[in-house]
Amino acid sequence: MTDNGITRRALVAGGLGIAAAGLLASCSTVTRSTDVKAINKAVQLPDYVPWTGGPEPVLPKTSPLMPSAFRKIPATLVPTKGKPGDGSTVHGSVPTNSPVPPSKGSNPYWQGLDERMGIDLDLTITPNADFGNKFATQVAGDTLGDVFTINQAFSYLPQFLEAKAADLSPYLSGSGVRDYPYLANLPTASWRGTVFSGGIYGVPVPRGPLTSQALHRRQDVFERLGVDPSFSSVDEFVQLCRQVSDPHANRWALASVPTNIIAPMLGLPNQWQQQGGRLTHMYELEEYQELLDVSRRLIAEDLVHPDSITAYNGKVWFVQGSALMLSDTYSAIPGLLQQATPGSGFELTIAPFVGPSGATAKPWLGDPNNTISSVAAGSESRVRMLLEVLNWCASPFGTEAWTYRKFGIEGRDFEYRDGAPVLTKTGNSETGLGEFPLQYFTECPLPLYYAGNPTMTDTVYESLASWLDSGLPNPVYGLYSPTNSTKGPAIGTFATNAINDVLLGRAKVSSWKATVRDWRRRGGDAVRREYEQALEARAS
Repeated sequence: MTDNGITRRALVAGGLGIAAAGLLASCSTVTRSTDVKAINKAVQLPDYVPWTGGPEPVLPKTSPLMPSAFRKIPATLVPTKGKPGDGSTVHGSVPTNSPVPPSKGSNPYWQGLDERMGIDLDLTITPNADFGNKFATQVAGDTLGDVFTINQAFSYLPQFLEAKAADLSPYLSGSGVRDYPYLANLPTASWRGTVFSGGIYGVPVPRGPLTSQALHRRQDVFERLGVDPSFSSVDEFVQLCRQVSDPHANRWALASVPTNIIAPMLGLPNQWQQQGGRLTHMYELEEYQELLDVSRRLIAEDLVHPDSITAYNGKVWFVQGSALMLSDTYSAIPGLLQQATPGSGFELTIAPFVGPSGATAKPWLGDPNNTISSVAAGSESRVRMLLEVLNWCASPFGTEAWTYRKFGIEGRDFEYRDGAPVLTKTGNSETGLGEFPLQYFTECPLPLYYAGNPTMTDTVYESLASWLDSGLPNPVYGLYSPTNSTKGPAIGTFATNAINDVLLGRAKVSSWKATVRDWRRRGGDAVRREYEQALEARAS
């Protein structure tokens, strides 16, 4: 259980605040860091204009949040008209969760991106584990480039963006975004995460509901064991875990404690609960102690992989079959399918969500974006050209551009097998496992499409359709708390350490109330007040 209970923006290396403060010390035009309402001032968001020029989804959109579903790539792709760039060099800074691809000089795929975009793309690519420190170094050295992925945990982020990034609201607010039809295809919820100090200071890197966590199951292993993996209550879930765990056979029910799955079963809110403009954190609710108790029992009874807290490698354990259930995002599924050994019988299904005492399940809806990217402040012509490049990066499923970004050069990077594009060894290297980090500039809303696994489209669609309309968003998504920016890391670590002490039996569940009092004193109450002020500012 690693969530710090404040916000994902709180995960930040301690030295970043110093770098930010040093950079901004001489800037007199930025919003004061203590002016919560000014930092969270609203702006007219871009119009949402769904793109209709591509293939029809094979399954109906049962919810506005439902991604478009496809079982195969269309035989005829929508051509990409013209080149968005002006022939200049575009410097960018991006993270990656995949192996860093070969440099452009030895990477024909990257050279093909340049040709299609009409630019000389110069990327600084940093492994995600090092990205926070790299971002701080680049901020201090003013070397982020023309387009840069934002480390949203960065202290004093609104002030940094006001000082160094282009305010895109003159170009994108309201109908302005219609000049960039693929950016107009990005959902409104994603744009909320780009607003700071009354301006649009970035472009979303959207994930939609696929950022939500689900409980993935190794259906093939359950069937081999002759165990029905269904459950309808917390007690039944624990009993299921007991049935399939056998440490002597190197098999555990769970890769980690599935906090995001158990919490909705107990009726807990998604981080914060909002009532009448007031916020209550999930830590403060009685049900959270019940969550701790269930989690503690799962670990004490050896139902969770023993390295889950100290050396987590859940995806590998799940694919290997040493963990039968994995709590992870829907967006993790393509990687799991790719890691599975062909012919191994690997079959992934998704457990239905369960509500408290038979009530309707209200799963936690993930934040709409992976992150955002920003454009360096510059002339209007330069900013507009870069927005054209970002528009190309957001071209949707069914376009030539999307297919090239994901699979590269046919015959070199991929080949068709049974009508589905499959990356070659060369393609896996050159495209970064189909996730070339250009995707951290921006991309289209993720479709439900799984190359070579058409039935997975239906599996994921059915799971999402069962709960999207009742999913709980985090009510403070897109809001900024200065205290969370500066103290969030420390109080997050404090809470996580206390949680782990309970899970590992070093502290009693009853000690949690004292932990919450300390958490509030250390900054939790201040964060709450600021988020409440931010909610008021956005509503006005």
